[in-house]
Amino acid sequence: MFRKRWIWFLVVSILIGFGFYFWKSRSSSLEVSVFQTPIGWGYQISNQGKPYIRQPMIPGITGEQGFKNAEQAEAAGKLVVHKLENKQFPPSLTAEELKELGVEIP
Repeated sequence: MFRKRWIWFLVVSILIGFGFYFWKSRSSSLEVSVFQTPIGWGYQISNQGKPYIRQPMIPGITGEQGFKNAEQAEAAGKLVVHKLENKQFPPSLTAEELKELGVEIP
């Protein structure tokens, strides 16, 4: 009887351990922060607290234009994170996607 309980305890512990491992590996370690530049706003994506992508200007447009405000920069950064989490490589943004986010493109 004691042996059966010990085996069940071991099996349940292993299943819980695997469940936590897979849940933890699926949770994102990517974070978006915004910063101001001389030409507007930009965003940075960090992976486990380390800089991963630094985008000081609006991507995919001609010239060097920053985002008009922090909200636009953050929205673009979050879309890039979404693409990275869904394994869309490269996680580039199109002018159409930026417009859908409300980013003002000069």
